[in-house]
Amino acid sequence: MHVPAHLLPHWILVVAGMALLLSLALALWHAQWSALRQAPGRMHLVAGGAVVCLMLWLLNIHLVDGLILHFLGVTTLTLLVGWSFAVLAASIAIIALYALQGLDWAAYPLSVVLCVLLPATTTWILARLLYRPSLQHPFVYILGAGFAGGALVMLLLALAALLLFWSSGLNNYLQNVREFWPLLFLLMFSEGFINGMCVTALAIFYPDWMKTFDDQFYLDDQR
Repeated sequence: MHVPAHLLPHWILVVAGMALLLSLALALWHAQWSALRQAPGRMHLVAGGAVVCLMLWLLNIHLVDGLILHFLGVTTLTLLVGWSFAVLAASIAIIALYALQGLDWAAYPLSVVLCVLLPATTTWILARLLYRPSLQHPFVYILGAGFAGGALVMLLLALAALLLFWSSGLNNYLQNVREFWPLLFLLMFSEGFINGMCVTALAIFYPDWMKTFDDQFYLDDQR
């Protein structure tokens, strides 16, 4: 989601910039760079995931006063490569998105916070919560982290956007929310379906690619 920077209070842009710098520092510090050196093929997953997200973001719609909405796909990217590499890869992908569409660079930190940090962190926490013996079933991972995770991310993004519009005094945006709020359920279903299908295919055919999918934990019959 992109909101033009000139419509937002300065303090929101400053807070978003600080959150961006902190998250990038944490991602660089905690990223398992040794895993990329040991298995260079995983770099292709990181780069390919960023490209796929970029292509998904380019399929966007322009609404009132420069507001741009698009699907995310960050849920699948996070489950595939982990939180750190998902944040780094998606942040670079947003740079490409801004360059291709000529967007206002002042709003870049906020876009990363809403479209990368929020979904990546939510997905990572959800995946860790589902990783427990009482939920030791691959369908729990696929349905919970993939389908439900994508829908949950879209819901939280909508709530964060609503809070942003209210705190910024964007009454025209709030008016559009009141008129088109039923579309949220369609967006949640679509985001959940896209991520759920991708996670299902990857977990079934390429489980070793998935950073968060432990095939011995979920598929081992000896319990």
